[in-house]
Amino acid sequence: MTQPTPRRSRTNTSLLIGLWLGLTVTVGICVFAGLFWALGGFGKRAAPVATAPVLVITRLAPTPTPPPLPATLSVPTQVVKGPPPCSFRPKPASGFAYGIQSHVFVGDNSFWLGVISEKLGFNWVKMQVRWYDLEKEPTGIFWDVLDSAMDQACKKGLRVMLSVVAAPVWTQANPLPADQGQEAPPDDPQKYADFLGKIIDRYPRRVGAIEVWNEENLEREWNTAAGVNPADFVSLLRTAYQAIKAKDPSIVVISGALSPTGINCDVSFPNCQPSGRPIVVDDVTYLNKFIAAGGLDYADCIGTHSNGTNLPPTSDGANPPPRDGYKFSGPWDNPHYSWALKSQVETYSAILNGRKQQCVTEFGYASPVGGKFPPNFGFAQDVSEKQQGDYLVEAFNWMRDSGLVKMGFLFNLDYGPKGGDPAVDDNVLFSITNKNGTPRPAFDALSLMPKP
Repeated sequence: MTQPTPRRSRTNTSLLIGLWLGLTVTVGICVFAGLFWALGGFGKRAAPVATAPVLVITRLAPTPTPPPLPATLSVPTQVVKGPPPCSFRPKPASGFAYGIQSHVFVGDNSFWLGVISEKLGFNWVKMQVRWYDLEKEPTGIFWDVLDSAMDQACKKGLRVMLSVVAAPVWTQANPLPADQGQEAPPDDPQKYADFLGKIIDRYPRRVGAIEVWNEENLEREWNTAAGVNPADFVSLLRTAYQAIKAKDPSIVVISGALSPTGINCDVSFPNCQPSGRPIVVDDVTYLNKFIAAGGLDYADCIGTHSNGTNLPPTSDGANPPPRDGYKFSGPWDNPHYSWALKSQVETYSAILNGRKQQCVTEFGYASPVGGKFPPNFGFAQDVSEKQQGDYLVEAFNWMRDSGLVKMGFLFNLDYGPKGGDPAVDDNVLFSITNKNGTPRPAFDALSLMPKP
């Protein structure tokens, strides 16, 4: 075999090296061109690459306080864009707010809030926010469930009324034992106002109204060392009102609704004024003292509750109709304005004397479920499921036409399927849905009710 000459061997090696270098340069140019093109090229953008969605659950950490800026430094105002505005349902021509309370901390909010908007045709939802459930410690707030509820309300076009109650124990120097089940405001009203401010900041343009506290004329809601005290409540309301309006002047501020007590110290029982530490103050006496303490200056609307009994809403509780056919005798044994919605609203209206409208933040009618009702709810046995629907429609129509009521919130939509045994849990009796989630006759009546 003839061996190749050394010169031929060098020539082949040079050729291979040249080819290798050329290929390397070519590949490099191609890679560079690809990257250049992907990063924008000559004014072009690469097509987005589809990726699978990833669920990320995050908790907001407190924002550290920045160091103070020099006094001479000019700092431009930063415009912080919030979430896109909601496409709310159109307001009725009457301006009246048709609302209902939903237990948004249980169940599928997309479904239940959709029912309010799409099936009932209401334009407001009431959510009760228990402060101590969200901010058990001052180190952070558990927003997750409220985030979901507020997001779904926006998607369904519902305006939101938040009833904010129940201060966490860290806001009180001498908190009650957890097993007592009674609630108290914070020692410092500013802490409550700060919490409201955090809510408004988190949900800009999504909070339509805030009810400041609830049934503060009862110890179970206002268990302080001084006892039930209208002037102390006005202090809380004033601080909250100022904080709310500083954040968003459009939010309707509602004073915490009073609980009808069934007595009237100023008229029926002139000698029932409490001695010592008051644990209950009747609603008329409380409202008068609230006004005397300047409360009307710090509310856009006066919150009231009407606990429907066995009388029609437009009857007169102080002068009940003939007793024929009624099993529960309360209105006849103790006639009182609070047995019926109309007479109660008119009683409060006479005291308010046109200075403020009322917002009925809770009303409803109890009807037995499967023949069951709690021992103290005997009036429910006089209200059939059909009557429950008829009374609710009558109540909404009267409130709207009276001109005395700005907003009406029915209690409740969904405590039936979310509640307990109707022989124990009275919330279930007021629900317009059954234990299995199906509509009760009242649901159908309200869905068909015109809402001018």
